[in-house]
Amino acid sequence: RQPYGTWSVVNLPDGSKVWLNAGSSLKYPTQFNDKQRVVSMQGEAYFEVSKTGQPFIVNANGMQVEVLGTTFNISAYPDEEYQTTLVNGSVKVSAEKGESLILKPSQQATIALGSNSIQVRTVDTSFYTSWVKGKINFKDQRLEDIMKTLSRWYDMNVVYENEKLKNIRFGCNLNRYEEITPFVKLLEKTEEVHVKIEGNTITFH
Repeated sequence: RQPYGTWSVVNLPDGSKVWLNAGSSLKYPTQFNDKQRVVSMQGEAYFEVSKTGQPFIVNANGMQVEVLGTTFNISAYPDEEYQTTLVNGSVKVSAEKGESLILKPSQQATIALGSNSIQVRTVDTSFYTSWVKGKINFKDQRLEDIMKTLSRWYDMNVVYENEKLKNIRFGCNLNRYEEITPFVKLLEKTEEVHVKIEGNTITFH
């Protein structure tokens, strides 16, 4: 499992590359068989799959993604909706007991918790893959959703003294620093929230 606050690159036996985000894990064989390449993951990972003619299959908490050669991002953390974001190429996304569909570049498939239905929308893929380049990139997103990502990166607990603060929307594009303080200072400049950090707990009030 990849430690909190860091990410790493894994080179697979077929030449494919996988970037593992914080708190993520990847399981794969030392050598793929002749028929298909199968890996399993939990958390978030960015894949660059080599074209070998064999299907490449990713199993992620009940969601299955099948490709031949492509670039895509999967987010499948426990207790959060599952997302597959296609950068280029083509992938087939399947729910555990439900439907399956083919994604086109710039499309994102989402499976809500407890659902076998797949929702598809067109997105700016850079917002879902910026972590690979060491960037924090959010666009008009809820504070609670932003902090779910950042708390995982920096291994922080988040407390909201007012529930309404969770729905305040922010956007930003900055480097992913070794600590969360620069991002907190950016939030406070908006004067919409006040932040207190004690140990590994961050409180919004």
